[in-house]
Amino acid sequence: MKYLTAFTAALALCAGFASVRAQAQTVADSRADFAHRLYASAPADVHHQAPQPLLRAVVVLRVRLGDGGCWQAEVLRDNPLRPELTRKALDSVARVSVPHDLPDAWPEALREELRVNGFVEAWLFEDDGRFALKTLARPQKGG
Repeated sequence: MKYLTAFTAALALCAGFASVRAQAQTVADSRADFAHRLYASAPADVHHQAPQPLLRAVVVLRVRLGDGGCWQAEVLRDNPLRPELTRKALDSVARVSVPHDLPDAWPEALREELRVNGFVEAWLFEDDGRFALKTLARPQKGG
């Protein structure tokens, strides 16, 4: 049964996470959809393995749904020693598209929550500048 569940989840992802997640009901669903879309928009920048024991930088952003139907980010935690990584995290948010019809499919209460409070996401940077989002990251390697 465990394998069937994993297979079903993998099949749903292959079928297109946008259509599976078109009916986002929670902020967590929206954050996961955002993370998947960000990974798809920047495949060369994403680190898919377990994060190294001592990360180069951790950048934390609040991501909100903007008036124009696009994602907007606000820096909550940056790395002053590596400002280019903060810029990279902000730029990655700007590249993530919100399909024109997706927000309309979300309940009004969810849209309002995403406009007002959004969600918090962490970019976990490796030495080579690639990152994983905390929402999708594997457990960190032991030191």
